[in-house]
Amino acid sequence: MTAFANRRLRVLLAKLGMDTHTIGVTVIAHALRDAGFEVIFTGLKQTAEMVANTAVQEDVDVVGVSSLSAAHMKHLPKLAEFLRQKGAGDKLLIAGGVVPLEDIPQLERAGVQKIFTMGTETKTIVDYLQTWWAAKLAAEQSGG
Repeated sequence: MTAFANRRLRVLLAKLGMDTHTIGVTVIAHALRDAGFEVIFTGLKQTAEMVANTAVQEDVDVVGVSSLSAAHMKHLPKLAEFLRQKGAGDKLLIAGGVVPLEDIPQLERAGVQKIFTMGTETKTIVDYLQTWWAAKLAAEQSGG
């Protein structure tokens, strides 16, 4: 077993732009922590570049963005691009919050791998990340 397989999943949670609604991201942070993940929160009023820099500096596996301000179409594609530019395009980029269903395909094309809409149970998010992490560990162990 490698050092990679012996560590906990590291998740960076962020609020981009002027979105200062913190209840949702706080609930998610607690659920992820309770599931055994290491959670890092960037704080409020972050730019896409600041979050990408933090993702690289903290060597996280997942970047999660909570969006409740209707600015997801502005910020999420920029974040995905900054992650790619900084050599961190392999990070799992997820988002949640108020994201209309019709915006999801464009966000996925921009590089957001999974979007959890309003009302998603925290267990659904935890299960998704556990499944993703297990698959990543399995691929790493098999040399893939």
